[in-house]
Amino acid sequence: MLGCGIMQQYKPDQEHIRMLEALATVSSLAFMAVIDFMLAYFGGDWLDRHLETGDHTMRGICIALAVISLIMTYYNLIQRSIYSRNDAGKKKKQDEK
Repeated sequence: MLGCGIMQQYKPDQEHIRMLEALATVSSLAFMAVIDFMLAYFGGDWLDRHLETGDHTMRGICIALAVISLIMTYYNLIQRSIYSRNDAGKKKKQDEK
């Protein structure tokens, strides 16, 4: 009975929540990278056969698009992280006043 009361009173702080969100984001990005490249490789191969283009024409285009997509995703993630830290710092300064 005592254990139930302790578990109900525990509330994670903002830093703990932010770390869990970061972990979830990074793991999903790793999964997305693998899936993106597999789809680009096999989808490009299928397009090469279907459209009767060169050996690796469409495959190269699809892989290049996957790389661009991954770079843009990481860029947006970094920008969001920077903005959230700046906003948290501004809010902390306002709370101190």
